[in-house]
Amino acid sequence: MKLVLGKSGKGKIGEVGEVGKIGKTVVRALPALVLAAACAACADAGSAGPGAAAVNPAFPPKAGTTVSTDAAASAGTSRAAGGTGDGTGRDTVQVRCATPDLELSTAPPAGGSGMGHQGLVLVFTNRTRNACVLTGYPGVAARDGRGQDAVNAARTTIGSIFPVTSQGRVVLEPNGSASAGVEWTVVPSGDQTRCPSYVGLRVTPPGDTRSLELAQQVDFCGSFQVHPVVPGAAAGA
Repeated sequence: MKLVLGKSGKGKIGEVGEVGKIGKTVVRALPALVLAAACAACADAGSAGPGAAAVNPAFPPKAGTTVSTDAAASAGTSRAAGGTGDGTGRDTVQVRCATPDLELSTAPPAGGSGMGHQGLVLVFTNRTRNACVLTGYPGVAARDGRGQDAVNAARTTIGSIFPVTSQGRVVLEPNGSASAGVEWTVVPSGDQTRCPSYVGLRVTPPGDTRSLELAQQVDFCGSFQVHPVVPGAAAGA
């Protein structure tokens, strides 16, 4: 059997080949006495139970010959063992969600901002016809007025305004979403009188090197963090 992967990512098991047909038996003319004995044996063979293959003792099968009922049973066994192989389980999805196939949007944290902390939710939506997988952290960089990456978000599972999360495998069905929380502090420290301003964010989906740009101005001092992707559009809230 051969496993064939379609465009949809579902596995299909190739069909089992037809069982070979048994060759025709040629019976030649025999002397009358031999034929009479053969007919008597046929009468005895007629008492075989239903579904059994009657074997004439006068003409035993040649070595290596397969009885037709056994061949049919063998074929049935092969098909049953093969299964349907439709591959519809979510655990069978192996294709990583690629950047060109994703739409990126943002949303405010479901619980609002915390004292001294602000944040946003990055939402990745699968715009293809096939399911795909995201696992781990997106890359997030705050960009300055020259379009350069000024600060990279630290990766962590623990935050102040998002729930504690862990890295996991997230399957995105067509039009399905995964999300990750990004948060930062807004309290000036030391000689700062206000937090620096950044003109946008550069976001790289997990496992990819191609990025998406967000014209999202953020002002922060000190901590700048990103959390792993989780199912849904609320970053686990």
